[in-house]
Amino acid sequence: MKTTIKMLLLGWLLMTPAMANDIYIQQSGDNLDLDITQDGQNNVAGNSTTAMSLTGNNMTFSISQVGDSNVIEATINGATYTGNINLTGGLNTVDLDCTSGNCDTVSMSIDVTGDSADVTVNLGSTADASDYTGTIDITSAASETFTLTVNAAAADADIDITNSLGTVGNTSSYTQTGDGDTNGHSLTHNHTGDGAVINMSQSGIYDNKIDVTTSGDNATIDITQTD
Repeated sequence: MKTTIKMLLLGWLLMTPAMANDIYIQQSGDNLDLDITQDGQNNVAGNSTTAMSLTGNNMTFSISQVGDSNVIEATINGATYTGNINLTGGLNTVDLDCTSGNCDTVSMSIDVTGDSADVTVNLGSTADASDYTGTIDITSAASETFTLTVNAAAADADIDITNSLGTVGNTSSYTQTGDGDTNGHSLTHNHTGDGAVINMSQSGIYDNKIDVTTSGDNATIDITQTD
């Protein structure tokens, strides 16, 4: 059985003092297709008190937010899912956690256009993911914070960050663990702009690969890699 949920919410239509859309979803069941679009300020798709909870296998979800000071808080529990998050605007927060389920096969895409986003993604921290593919694209003026933690045997992450505002740079932290071999562990990072702070750690049995390209002044880069 396939469950399809589609939502289009416009913040300016809600006549509340905060001018916000709040969405809280507790989902249990396989084959979920979830599509959320929020347009306006102070939109919330789950929060630190009541995160969205998506439980089941073969999930597909897409969350788009346009506007400033938006929040996405989601907990995923399922073996296989494909997720896409699109943010346009400043001061947005994303906290995506898949650490209690199998998280066996995960494909994740995050696109951010705007300033001062805080994005945190945790996958397989307590249950090894077997296969992870992630593409992260962030285009900003400055001050983005991005943290990716993956425990997967075949992790493949590709991150692109562009910072266009002087020396006020972005902070990025990537940690990938779990046994590699054959063709596991691949971490590619491209950064353009001044003042970057990049911390990368990758470990496991063989197949480790880190590829970093950076263009800009005053970068601080720390890489730790072990077999």
